[in-house]
Amino acid sequence: MNRIKLILIAILVAAVTISCATTSGTGTSSRTDTGKTGAEPVLSASPVYYAAGTAGSQSAAFNDAKMNAVKKAVSDALGIASAAANRDKLESKIYITSNANAYVYNETMEILDRGDDNGSSTVSIGIRINLEAVSNVLRANEIYGNIILPQGGEVFLTDMERPTFAPEPVVTAEAPVEEKSAEVSAISEVTAEASPEEIALIDEIIGNLTFMVYYDEESATDPFLAKTAVGMANRYLSENGMEYVDLGQIERIKKDQAAAYEDETGQAVSMIQWIAGKLNADIYIEIVVDANANTKNNRYYGSASVSLKNFDASTASGRGSSYYQTVPPAMSTVSEEDALNNAVASATFNAIKKAVEQARSYTQKELTQGIKYDLIVQNTFDSRLMRDFMKKMERKVKSIKRVSTSPEETKYDVRLIGRIEDLEDLVYDISEGLPGLEGISLVYQRGNSITFDSGL
Repeated sequence: MNRIKLILIAILVAAVTISCATTSGTGTSSRTDTGKTGAEPVLSASPVYYAAGTAGSQSAAFNDAKMNAVKKAVSDALGIASAAANRDKLESKIYITSNANAYVYNETMEILDRGDDNGSSTVSIGIRINLEAVSNVLRANEIYGNIILPQGGEVFLTDMERPTFAPEPVVTAEAPVEEKSAEVSAISEVTAEASPEEIALIDEIIGNLTFMVYYDEESATDPFLAKTAVGMANRYLSENGMEYVDLGQIERIKKDQAAAYEDETGQAVSMIQWIAGKLNADIYIEIVVDANANTKNNRYYGSASVSLKNFDASTASGRGSSYYQTVPPAMSTVSEEDALNNAVASATFNAIKKAVEQARSYTQKELTQGIKYDLIVQNTFDSRLMRDFMKKMERKVKSIKRVSTSPEETKYDVRLIGRIEDLEDLVYDISEGLPGLEGISLVYQRGNSITFDSGL
């Protein structure tokens, strides 16, 4: 009997062993079929993550996709529980106020898919994440979990599995289908033709805008409160890692270079725009403050409304605006002046965020059509040669339009996705292939205006 039991046990063990071996072999075969080798995943400080983004333009959609990839990496680094517990802080301190370019390696971006549908652009990308930058900002905001530890240390993750297909654009059945405006259509066409390098350049420019904030002197009934508003706006810009011009620099130039301003411009442009150009600002913001205070039951109350208007520093074109009013009023137990300061600071802090978003959005829309440059060529008495020059330029830029021409000089409006230095190089490259223009040389460049001598 015992002998029979031992035989039965041996048979069962053999059957289980065969079954396990068969299962293991089947699993290995399945992994091979899907293209995976079964090797251990490799940890990296710059893992590849995949994500999709949707926005009103493809450039904005790329930004959205990059931030979504960062969010996935943050979730993996912190762990699901910690990421959920710190959701509000992550949104306010990183996702909303930060630029995704600070946490990714743009040169590694791979476009999986992109398309436009009724004015909405959708893209799918793969990109490497800068985990050092991610972990630094998490620790700076005291957000910890999983591999993000208070004591520091290097952080590594594995590459995200490559998706087998790119997600389709999200279409809401209930949403009304609106006819695209000519402007939206033009933007969509340009972004659809933009190369990854051009998109990366647009992202870089948007992420590195320099702001200059000043108050509207004609509307400032209380310069002290107006300067309080400027100081709070600059504090917001500083805390969010944006470049800005300090108020002291503006005041010094106003005081010391008033005569130079009149000589250079003849007051054809505002002094604030002139100063913005002097200090290499991209966007200048004018603040208008309206505030009042009252006292009730030994408590002081201050109300403030703050209006911010954005302008392009080169052209003075509008770049959006924002407005905020303190409701309810700010309260102080110290004085009415303290209550007013609190109200102005609060209103400005809330308004500047929207102003920055507006400035970036408007600038981005313009950049997708090409950055506008003024190109001037002096000594252009050979009109046929200059016509040939314009035809060759048309093939290399987004658009070029002749504004005026004479034997003395010819002016063009040029739109190019590139910097002023790229336009300069392009002029030299094209001129080398045109007999008579080989001697063209740079005369003057300031802001987005560049002047050459034809050499004729």
